Amino acid sequence: MRILLCLIAALLWASSAEAAQRMRPYSGIGVLAISTIGLTDAIPYYNEPGLVRSGMLAPEAAQHLNDWIFDVPDRLLLLVKARKGEWLRVERDEAGRESWLLQQRHWQYTPWAQYLKGRYVTFLPNSPKRLMQTVPQPNALQGVPRAAQSPPMRIIMVQGDWAYVLLDQSSSAWIRWRESDSRLLIGFREESTRP
Repeated sequence: MRILLCLIAALLWASSAEAAQRMRPYSGIGVLAISTIGLTDAIPYYNEPGLVRSGMLAPEAAQHLNDWIFDVPDRLLLLVKARKGEWLRVERDEAGRESWLLQQRHWQYTPWAQYLKGRYVTFLPNSPKRLMQTVPQPNALQGVPRAAQSPPMRIIMVQGDWAYVLLDQSSSAWIRWRESDSRLLIGFREESTRP
């Protein structure tokens, strides 16, 4: 039993260490949600919209690309970097390589301003400590430090790189949700998984 507990503790430490080592991705312009239920075929991707196909995105491989940021089962969530009509440029691997996908009618693209509202978030473990704080107003220099393990905050409103959040039922504040270079500072938690 002691060995099993040690093994579980080692696995949990390794997974949190892996998340801390990953480079925080650039936010881009929004999120593409693809349901993985019933999705069996690989998704073709292109170097340029509508030109020669350059590869295939395997859903089972891509599913874990952003699972350390998004806590959403049965959905493949990709960060959208650009859009041209029905074509979306997405980050397709951990190396940050990008490709174009032709949006299908059952996929859902949502710009950040819409996606963020109402979501529960926490700071990513590898966010800079100086930015992991709550402040009384955007661009305030001093705030209250907040750890990545703190309870999730609910986003009420978005203003540029800033989000107004509910910390609990009686207090609210502003946080930066992305850096000035557009790297994400936050990860998302489903409402049912919040403490």
